[in-house]
Amino acid sequence: MNFELLLLILLKSCILLVGLVLAYLSLKSYNKTKSRNMFFLAIGFSIITAGSVIAGLSFEFLGFSLRQVNIVESSMILIGFIMLLYSIYGTD
Repeated sequence: MNFELLLLILLKSCILLVGLVLAYLSLKSYNKTKSRNMFFLAIGFSIITAGSVIAGLSFEFLGFSLRQVNIVESSMILIGFIMLLYSIYGTD
């Protein structure tokens, strides 16, 4: 296994771990406060995290091209950021 692939796997794993922690903390806060802002924050973090993970898995195991993977990942990141913005400005 070459260095770049190992580094990519490590970085994607860190993104997954940090994203899951952020989503968990947001959901925990939502359950405590019942604030819709926290709910949409959790959704945003989850979508961003899922986009990164799905992109990595699609490229590595499903044979998608790098361009296709970047389109999927960028789309999910954009949707996740929109949810984050909505959690800040759009509710409560």
